[in-house]
Amino acid sequence: MASIYDTVPTWSAASTYNKYDIVRGSDNRYYYSIIDSNIGAGNNPVTLSNLGIDWDGYISLNGSLIPDFWWKPSYNSTIDQQPTIRYNQFGNGYTQRIKENLNSNPLRLQLSFDNRSEKEAVSILHFLNEMGGQTSFVYAVPTIYLKSSANLNTRFICPSWSVSYPSYNNYSIKLEFNEVPI
Repeated sequence: MASIYDTVPTWSAASTYNKYDIVRGSDNRYYYSIIDSNIGAGNNPVTLSNLGIDWDGYISLNGSLIPDFWWKPSYNSTIDQQPTIRYNQFGNGYTQRIKENLNSNPLRLQLSFDNRSEKEAVSILHFLNEMGGQTSFVYAVPTIYLKSSANLNTRFICPSWSVSYPSYNNYSIKLEFNEVPI
């Protein structure tokens, strides 16, 4: 099995791709196959029209490609919120509370990806390595946390992650996503 540090092949119509395979597009971006067989002649190329159908890793927004974390977590994930508020203490016990900034209630997600194959784990870790803890990406949060109907205003960074290997071809990955302002 490939390592997340291996050289990623450039997409080729002559090659066969399966779910979680990683390719480099002609634009030097990395893409991840989201279907089980993307085979040989007639193979769907890495193009804007095939994003979200055959390939993922980016979404197109106003003509720009934005990194997209598309993998689905396990159900034991949590979402934390801690509004940032500035407190001004006055006499007689009076306290003024003011929002710290425009995005004063950012989401913090603790996501678990349990019982994942080595191939899926490699594709998730490859994406995270490419983002390097600093590049923001879009992630589809649960509906109750959407900040817009298009869900394109919610971007995150992943400052830390951990991987465990409970058994052969069985990986568990824990991620921390922090919402960042656009």
